[in-house]
Amino acid sequence: MFPTRSLLFLFLLATLACAGEGRGASSAVTFYVALDGNDSWSGKLPAPNAAKTNGPFATFDRARAAVQSLNKSGLSQVVVRFRGGTYSLPQTENFTSADSGTATTEIVYENYPGEKPVFSGGMRVQNWTHAGGNKWQTTLPASTVYFENLFYNGVRRLRPRLGGYLGAYYRIASTVYSPTQQTNCSVQIPDLGWECFDRFQYDPADPIADTWKNLAPPAQNSCNQPTGNSALTGDIEVLDWEQFSTSKLRVSCVDTVNHIVYMTGPTAMPQANASETGFITGNRYLVENVEDALAEPGQWFLDRSSTPWTLTYLANPGEHPNADSVIIPQLPIVLEASSLQYVTFRGLTFEHDNYTPPAAGYVASELEPNIPSAVSFQNSQHVSFESGTVTQTSGSGVEFISCTGKQSPSWCVNTNANATTAWDSVEDSAFYDLGTAGVRIGEPGLPSDSDANVPQFMTVENNVVQGYGRIVPSAFGIGQGMGHDNLYTHNTVYNGYHCAISISENLPISAPPNGNGAFNNTISFNHVYNLLRGIMNDGGSIRVEDGNLVHIATGNRILNNRVHDVTDASIMDANGYGGHGIYMDNQSGLVDVENNLVYRVSASAVYTPHGPALPNSPNTIRNNILAFAQQAMVDDSGPYVNSVPATALQAFLVNDNLFYFDRSSSSNPPFRVQAGCTYSLGSPFTEFQDFSSNLYWRTDGGFGSDPKAFHLQPAAGTGPNAPCSDDRSTWTFYTFTQWQQMVNEDAGSVVRNPGFANPAYPFDDYSLPAGSPGVGFVPFDACEAGVIQRPGHDDLPFRVDEGRPCQFDRGTVAPDPRDVPDTFPTMTFNPATDY
Repeated sequence: MFPTRSLLFLFLLATLACAGEGRGASSAVTFYVALDGNDSWSGKLPAPNAAKTNGPFATFDRARAAVQSLNKSGLSQVVVRFRGGTYSLPQTENFTSADSGTATTEIVYENYPGEKPVFSGGMRVQNWTHAGGNKWQTTLPASTVYFENLFYNGVRRLRPRLGGYLGAYYRIASTVYSPTQQTNCSVQIPDLGWECFDRFQYDPADPIADTWKNLAPPAQNSCNQPTGNSALTGDIEVLDWEQFSTSKLRVSCVDTVNHIVYMTGPTAMPQANASETGFITGNRYLVENVEDALAEPGQWFLDRSSTPWTLTYLANPGEHPNADSVIIPQLPIVLEASSLQYVTFRGLTFEHDNYTPPAAGYVASELEPNIPSAVSFQNSQHVSFESGTVTQTSGSGVEFISCTGKQSPSWCVNTNANATTAWDSVEDSAFYDLGTAGVRIGEPGLPSDSDANVPQFMTVENNVVQGYGRIVPSAFGIGQGMGHDNLYTHNTVYNGYHCAISISENLPISAPPNGNGAFNNTISFNHVYNLLRGIMNDGGSIRVEDGNLVHIATGNRILNNRVHDVTDASIMDANGYGGHGIYMDNQSGLVDVENNLVYRVSASAVYTPHGPALPNSPNTIRNNILAFAQQAMVDDSGPYVNSVPATALQAFLVNDNLFYFDRSSSSNPPFRVQAGCTYSLGSPFTEFQDFSSNLYWRTDGGFGSDPKAFHLQPAAGTGPNAPCSDDRSTWTFYTFTQWQQMVNEDAGSVVRNPGFANPAYPFDDYSLPAGSPGVGFVPFDACEAGVIQRPGHDDLPFRVDEGRPCQFDRGTVAPDPRDVPDTFPTMTFNPATDY
């Protein structure tokens, strides 16, 4: 009987095993994808078998479909592993809720160990013909989608610009005003007329022409020129530097008699402050994609005057397009997911999304919410982007957004007012060479927002963002709109043209949010530097905008960050401004700013343009090291710009900080420890700004006896900033002792050398070998800021020294071979002498 029982037992085991297989009894299932795979195979083998009858899948989408159709009952994990190589996607890879995992069954799409899979939305261009000299040409397939970016061996190449490879900046000769109101001339300016937002007057000395080969005026154009080839309307583009944005508009026609360039559509037309946007007299503009300017090695031009299209490339020495990799973007988004849950994307690289401005041009706005990302997650929860790379983009890198209403982005797959974006993460990833932003979380304030549906409990941790804003320079490195309880920590963000990390409610000045706004967000332990690069204004390196006249969000914190080397547009523009370190924008309040190291910034170390508009909402500036700011340490420039309250509202509590500087009120530009408006409506100044227990040190040792160490405005002034005044003759100046005894400020503060190890450039060592210098300051390690090597995370797509963190034996802003090349002419202040 024993053998019979054994056979019966084995039979029962086999039966249970078969039944269990149908229920997914094993704890995990793994699929594989490889370039030499086949979508008709099982996908269960990492490589083809010897008979070539089974092996990995060939495509991402086949693997996704296999995971979707799998019976996941009883499974703890489903894994798809991609072998190395470049996968050219035929269409956007789309995920929906049907592709989700669960809290108990995680789905992972990851790289095969030790290999790098790349997913490209581009097409390799081949079959080049040598057309003489360094010129190469090819005819593109009829199916080619219009594109404005090209990557040669992984490096972004530029279209022909006026003035050289990077182009030259020309200046708006004059804003154009119409005597009557028109469609695109809609803001009335006293004594001037109606401001026009679709045209500008250029200097006759600028190399503007109406004979450009690819200038094609539309029918009935404003220049009274003959109609051109309709396929080329708007082919030439103008990048317009506005007050703090850069719109990319298309040229309609050129009036060489009146020296006016007309656009196919207007830039933004704000009714409240027309000077913020438009073609501002004296501001820069850059002209791109002029076929006649095709002359510099590395330039390319797409001729669409007839079909099929012809692509021309001017090779650099040693380049051979038929042997090299030439990629043109084709897919608008590389990977898009809607309502996805419990999925991880790990160790994957995404490249070559294809954003192009619409026919009427691209109008820039805060967060650039009208430009999609190469990787877009919408209404998704518990989704992780880990150890990945997004590079060579036309738009942004990765975004997590809530598509909740009719004003949601046009590329949203679905909209649902009750949907949410929550518990997602972007970790250990690299974002390089980006058309706009690196990481975008959420949207500026929308009517459909609520605390329940905006991004929340998100984590953006241990990422490198480098070389952002390469197409639209006003883009941020990491940007958040409405959202709450989100964490941005241990990121390194550098070599960008605008803010490194920004949280922006972006509401109308008198409109409350639908809920509590952007609250309980933390920006901590980030290393941000080499920013603005001389071409943007109004760019706080780390920025929170969480308030207006009727609302202030709570719980936002800026902690333990390292911020340095910021050059705003003042280096090349007479009206350039705003290269701040830590920036509480608009009427922001209740922001906790602690344990930050800020040095070498071209404006103020800590700044607010207006300060909170509600009582009992001061920003706290505590236990920071603020050094070598060019213009000010703490600055509240216009607290009464929108209204004048009955009493001064407290903007700052400033205590336990170390202030270290080498400039004075006689420097050029003048330097102030406390700058901006110092008129407190007759109230004690401590009710407006309260300083205590701070340490001050000017490197010449003379700050203690400086008769103009501090100042106040004792009476209301006149002029455009009234009741504030920029007339120094109306100010009262104080020595440090008088500031304490007569103004009752800075109780417990001292003038004393803090004893930094070696703060001068290029060493930047702000450590304190002797410990705390007193005044309540608690030492912190600024070298903890930036990316780190986390235990168990050995597959980082960057080196941990990326961004050159605290290494006191060398400079911190010297060129690095890993830096993404500039796409616009830049200028930076000399770190050894200019701060």
